[in-house]
Amino acid sequence: MAIKKGTGLMLSLVLMIGLTLSGCGGNTNNTKNAAPEATAKSTAGPAATETATATATEKTNELEQVELSLYLPGGPDKDVASVEQEINAYLKDKINATIKINQLSWDKPADKVNLMIQSGEVFDMVYTWNFMTNAAKGAYAPLEDLLDKYAKETKAQINPAYLQAATVNGHLYAVPTEKELGQSVGFAFDKAIVDKYGFDVNSITKLEDIEPMLKVIKEKEPGMSPLFMNHTDSLNWFTAYPESEDLDGSNEIPTLLDYKTMKIFNEYDTPEILERLKLIRKWYEAGYINKNGATDKTELKDAVKSGKAWFVYGNMNPTSTNDWTRLAEKPMIIKTLLPVQVGTKSLQGSMLAISRTSKNPERAMMFINLIHTDPVLYNLLTFGIEGKHYKKLDANTVEFIPDSGYNSVSSWMIGNVLLNYLNKDEDPRRVQLYKDWNANSKTSPVIGFVFDSTKVQSQIGALINITKQYKNTLYSGEKDPEPILKEMNSKLKAAGLDAVINELQTQMDAFLAAK
Repeated sequence: MAIKKGTGLMLSLVLMIGLTLSGCGGNTNNTKNAAPEATAKSTAGPAATETATATATEKTNELEQVELSLYLPGGPDKDVASVEQEINAYLKDKINATIKINQLSWDKPADKVNLMIQSGEVFDMVYTWNFMTNAAKGAYAPLEDLLDKYAKETKAQINPAYLQAATVNGHLYAVPTEKELGQSVGFAFDKAIVDKYGFDVNSITKLEDIEPMLKVIKEKEPGMSPLFMNHTDSLNWFTAYPESEDLDGSNEIPTLLDYKTMKIFNEYDTPEILERLKLIRKWYEAGYINKNGATDKTELKDAVKSGKAWFVYGNMNPTSTNDWTRLAEKPMIIKTLLPVQVGTKSLQGSMLAISRTSKNPERAMMFINLIHTDPVLYNLLTFGIEGKHYKKLDANTVEFIPDSGYNSVSSWMIGNVLLNYLNKDEDPRRVQLYKDWNANSKTSPVIGFVFDSTKVQSQIGALINITKQYKNTLYSGEKDPEPILKEMNSKLKAAGLDAVINELQTQMDAFLAAK
């Protein structure tokens, strides 16, 4: 169902840019240089906080202990068990629960979760891949009543725009991470390589601009892939249609909205995509792309860390320099390629849902409330244990310990990023960076639209399977794209792509008429 609150949502976004982040910390450095504990308690005086804590402890004593499962992307980290142990000790007096952190490597984690959903496996909380599709088919528990009862603090602080974006057919099905509003796609380059060859990465304005750099790496770094790909990361990150938007909730359904015409189209049946894929094919034939890109399972961060690659690519945020420096364990330089855009999909970018099979949805919501409001728990999840996984340099600045066995839970995945410690390599102006990023964001003309895919679920399943069958081959450059596109589009049409496009268009027309 398309939400008819586009105007109200845009106003919410404007207010969020002007108030939410500035409310987190007066001047530029105030919040992020203060201890997270101080930030979290800024809305209540000491007496009120002590009373609330005592009340919470009394209520916790009445709760039976339960174990909660949490599924997140990344890793798996070798020392996640010690972090679980520390978290469990902390949660004892908070919600009397233990947590089992299940890290799904970037080797097709969405497929693994889909299998769990299809088999009816019992689990509690999960990072949301293919959110709208899974929400429409009943994979997640509705959360509006749970949020009201067990996460009042989170509901009071989170911007309504996030919750509207996580609402499908009148029900809230996830709690989004409180982070940047909009998304941009770009690169994170190994600073040492950039400096060595004097690359002007700031001059990059389109994908084609990296070609001279690829040529240099090919000639002068024989052990390094100029453009490293794996079976889950390729140049499909970089859209061939800047004036468009993906509205269906899955990167595997080949439908986009053209902003100029407000019409839905098949992104694999245009001259633009053929031109893009021919460019990738040319780079492959020049030896710029690794030969096994369609099947390689090496994560981008590990490829850069080991020297097999010199950059990564994907969604970027205001603190991506810190994120990729931490993950690659070497200084990285960020260059975004597309304007930052705020849309329903960007607001849905990182969310936690509670499975409909959860035996303890109430306790799961209590846990979600804590990772949005409790800096101690949040930093345990994202940084690990002090002295073992990181060193504290001052009250709010930390340094990761190399090869500590825990570094894959990034702040953008969960909770509230402004509770996070400051990494020593991170810009101390974090709050200002978020404010600037949001202020410079471009708002989608169809902000607030949420596709209800209930009527076309069977077609969507078939389309996703077909796209997955061909996408890696197309984007790896291994074969001539023209005959593959022709074959793929024929199968997409036979599988009901037109029905999905028509349903999307019908809902979009109704949404636009109601604005």
